Amino acid sequence: MVPADETDGDNDGFSECEGDCDDGNDTIFPGAPELCDGLDNDCDSQVDENVVFSDYYQDGDGDGYGDGVPTNDCQPPGANYVLLDGDCDDTDGTVYPGAPELCDGLDNDCDGVVPADETDDDNDGFSECEGDCDDTLATTFPGAPELCDGLDNDCDGVVPADETDDDNDGFSECEGDCDDALSTVYPGAPELCEGIDNDCDGQVDEDIVFSNYYQDGDGDGYGDEFPVVDCQPPGANYVLPDGDCDDTDDTVFPGAPELCDGLDNDCDGVIPADELDGDEDGFSACQGDCDDALDTAFPGAAELCDGLDNDCDGIVPADELDGDGDGFSACEGDCDDALDMAFPGAAELCDGLDNDCDGIVPADELDGDGDGSAHARD
Repeated sequence: MVPADETDGDNDGFSECEGDCDDGNDTIFPGAPELCDGLDNDCDSQVDENVVFSDYYQDGDGDGYGDGVPTNDCQPPGANYVLLDGDCDDTDGTVYPGAPELCDGLDNDCDGVVPADETDDDNDGFSECEGDCDDTLATTFPGAPELCDGLDNDCDGVVPADETDDDNDGFSECEGDCDDALSTVYPGAPELCEGIDNDCDGQVDEDIVFSNYYQDGDGDGYGDEFPVVDCQPPGANYVLPDGDCDDTDDTVFPGAPELCDGLDNDCDGVIPADELDGDEDGFSACQGDCDDALDTAFPGAAELCDGLDNDCDGIVPADELDGDGDGFSACEGDCDDALDMAFPGAAELCDGLDNDCDGIVPADELDGDGDGSAHARD
């Protein structure tokens, strides 16, 4: 019989007598590689010499990173042990060093900082990365009810039209602006005379003063007799004063200065006497007619042999004057207006003159023989 210590019981090539210190384990024999198994594999009386030991960390969430309590060993002490540590939350597989940041409000990459867009700063239940378009305002978040505040409360990218102040008057439609296209219309606006509800109280032109306006056809500042009631002139040619007695002539209106035109310029119902053409010769006294009762006397009239200033130049022609008081002027045939015994129809006197102005001195008044005596005396 072969002694037991000479047999190779584990078929590792060595028997006990050849130095195999455990002939029941084929990983143990002289010169065997040391394994991390707590045994003297090479039978040199040392256990696990030259085997690399490391710190292993329990990975509770299976993300490849362990917690902060190391176990030093030459192999993982269990199935859920890993070499990498630093997991700041070993219960969440999305949290580990270098992990991509998720929109979950956690420090996914374990850098000690939760990204600002993941925090719900206004406590409305949403962070920026969850769609909160203003994380400083609790009334603004995805799906929030729209308020009349000019903001995109529900974060859909649109401010409702009734919240915008389109005419920049300080009010939107939801704030009571009844016409958001007109800056003179908003709650409390002053009422203007424009036929609309400026103050949005449902009334038009309340408390506005209405007046009678009159059409001024000739632009003299006074209108006709037909009023138009309004709070402002209904047209460019409408005025407040009326009483124009001729709205086609701008020289005629109440209080106008009287002109020499035969019109009632001041609208007092009276045409001044000096503007009337009393003798219908085409001229009134204010037009220079020096005798408005005589139609042969007016400026520029032909002078007549009547002893009058017919042309109204202030002068009676000399030939119209009866210089000798015999009742005849030169234009009336007085052949010597300095001698009152010479005029048409005068009795012939024995004076050698043409007394009757017929152009003939009677023969018996002539001194035919030159003796100084006419025939009547010769």
